[in-house]
Amino acid sequence: MFGYARSTLTATLFLVSTLAVSAAPVTPDWETVGTGGFADGYATTITYDKNAARGTSNNRGNALNALGAADDSFFEIGFGSYIDLTFGAVFDTSVKLFEVTFGTVSSWPESVEVFVGDGIDFTSIGSISNAAAQGGGMVPIGLAGTFNTVRILDTSPTRGRSTGGFDLDAVRVTPVPVPAALPLLGAGLAVLGFFGWRRREEA
Repeated sequence: MFGYARSTLTATLFLVSTLAVSAAPVTPDWETVGTGGFADGYATTITYDKNAARGTSNNRGNALNALGAADDSFFEIGFGSYIDLTFGAVFDTSVKLFEVTFGTVSSWPESVEVFVGDGIDFTSIGSISNAAAQGGGMVPIGLAGTFNTVRILDTSPTRGRSTGGFDLDAVRVTPVPVPAALPLLGAGLAVLGFFGWRRREEA
């Protein structure tokens, strides 16, 4: 009887210990990859957590799949994780997301919340489901100003799964037209010209 009790206690302690370890938070491991530069409004760099709860099948763990134009290759963000994307340009107006779901979309509900910002501070502009992002789904920005970074936070239900999340194929923004930047460029040239004139006068 006592041997049985000791065995049961040992098994119980082992189970509790195992659950405690599995429940421990995983430390994020952030990495930034990509080519940078401008590519017709598509994302060219991505910052992501390598330890997020994502799968590995169909090369879905490759963060580069989320960059460039939509091509049906995708990157799984991971349950509850987020990514930051840059585009080699400032943008306004809207963010367009392309998602890939195999099979029936209703059987695999996924979603994200979309933010825009300057790489430090971000403001939410809305959410989108994988159903709405098949072939490209638009999220209007609706805010004054321009931005250089899109943050995408996975809000997909886990439904008992340990890995998964929004499968992102591509993201495209509306760059600020070059003429809109000309006043800033002109002001900068005027300042340089003024200091050049001062140097000539002083000489």
